[in-house]
Amino acid sequence: MKPFCEIMVCDVFPAVRAIIAKELTETLNYTQSDAARLMGMTQPAISQYKKEFRGTKVKILTENETVNIALRDATRKLTTLKSPFESQIMCDLCKLIRQEGLLCKLHIRAVPALSGCDICLKNDKC
Repeated sequence: MKPFCEIMVCDVFPAVRAIIAKELTETLNYTQSDAARLMGMTQPAISQYKKEFRGTKVKILTENETVNIALRDATRKLTTLKSPFESQIMCDLCKLIRQEGLLCKLHIRAVPALSGCDICLKNDKC
């Protein structure tokens, strides 16, 4: 059985990174190299996110307005930090995505036997 943490790491976090990479490069006009530096990854990784080779589960996140706003806010916060590792951006987004029930939707798609499960909604710890 896949725990909800695995769904978050394998499916949701890459989608979050893809959205942030696109926001940095397309909306805020950062170069891919600068976006990579801000996000603590390589320029080729940013390119793959932009080409949708990674982070393909974006749609479920972008359909939720609360999550969309949080992603834009997280992107702007990232631009003000000295290091991408000094923030709780991913943890805060994880909690919000779980609270909004989006992780449950993905988890049930991956493991249909979980229909009716609400563990990730109740669990506020990472």
